[in-house]
Amino acid sequence: TITNGYHGDTFGAMSVCDPVNGMHTMFQKTLAQQIFVDSPHVCKGGEAESLANIRNVLEKKNGSIAAFILEPIVQGAGGMRFHSPS
Repeated sequence: TITNGYHGDTFGAMSVCDPVNGMHTMFQKTLAQQIFVDSPHVCKGGEAESLANIRNVLEKKNGSIAAFILEPIVQGAGGMRFHSPS
């Protein structure tokens, strides 16, 4: 999943919330470890770099990734960050 995300307050959901800036850091030793990528750039023209970063992580960790979690277009709890729909 991406940094700055928020997905809920159950243990599974907390494990995919932002590991640094999220409010769930006190549970880190209890939560399942996840793989994170930087949030996509919200400025125009930053999409290619963001996609390259995501692709790089997916290729390097392809044997240990079961799913990719990404808020569609708007990352609300992460600061109202609007991602390009493409």
